[in-house]
Amino acid sequence: MTNVDMFDEIKKSDEIKSLKKRIKELEGINKQHQKLNGELQQENKRLKNDIERVTEENGNFEMMLRNKK
Repeated sequence: MTNVDMFDEIKKSDEIKSLKKRIKELEGINKQHQKLNGELQQENKRLKNDIERVTEENGNFEMMLRNKK
């Protein structure tokens, strides 16, 4: 191995270390996004249920008003 090749190996080693570090960072970000996505899906489901309930209550209220007339 020549002296120039030794520097290339060091460079590659440093690049590999930085890429591994970046992978760990991205995995952490991915985990956070998955958690947020799950929370948003649950909130969306709750809101849809609320909309259904309010729509049903509104229909019942309108029916009561019609019956009073």
